[in-house]
Amino acid sequence: MSNKSLRSLMVLCAALAACSNADTQRTLTAPDAGPRFSEAPADIGFGVTADGPLDVYFGTGDGSALQSAAQVAAAPQGATGSRTSGHVGLTLGGILGLASERYSFTAQSTGAAPTFPAKGEFEMQLTAASGVEQKFHGNVICMSTVGNTSRLAGQLEKVWINNVQFPISGATHVIWTVVDNGEGHGTADSASPMFFNNSTNAQTHCSVGFLPPQFPNQNGNVQVR
Repeated sequence: MSNKSLRSLMVLCAALAACSNADTQRTLTAPDAGPRFSEAPADIGFGVTADGPLDVYFGTGDGSALQSAAQVAAAPQGATGSRTSGHVGLTLGGILGLASERYSFTAQSTGAAPTFPAKGEFEMQLTAASGVEQKFHGNVICMSTVGNTSRLAGQLEKVWINNVQFPISGATHVIWTVVDNGEGHGTADSASPMFFNNSTNAQTHCSVGFLPPQFPNQNGNVQVR
């Protein structure tokens, strides 16, 4: 092989090595990544138990029900100091992986859009379809009210599983929605189960609103005022 051919071969090898190193560095430090649609609000999963997977999906609404943050802020909200409270009992028979759920709460609005801060407390007890019992106590962190509907979120403070207290890990917050259909009108109030997720999605529920499934309240009463 001539000296000229040898030099050309060495230059080519060096160029190939440089390209290989550049690809390796890009993979390690700045991987090529497309958009992660799973993080969009409509694709967020929620848990039905504190120690379960976040595999229950519901979005912020369809084309007719979707409310942007601006629309929510412009809607007639309950004034600061407005209150929502209630006792909810749901017998679900395995729907969503739950046999039953009961909770009580009281919440008072302390501020307006965009975060809708609130104060209050909640207690909830659920029985999973597997038979595992879980009990929770926590504080309300935000609440938004439009008409007879309130969206709420709370932070877990204590967790018991089968009557044994456990440290809080994984999901740290819950969201729920209640509808006050009045007294003595023949239509039961409705409520969602409490769903578990993180602080960011809890705040999103108050500010924009997910659409958790609603069920007739079978044991108790909800007041939105």
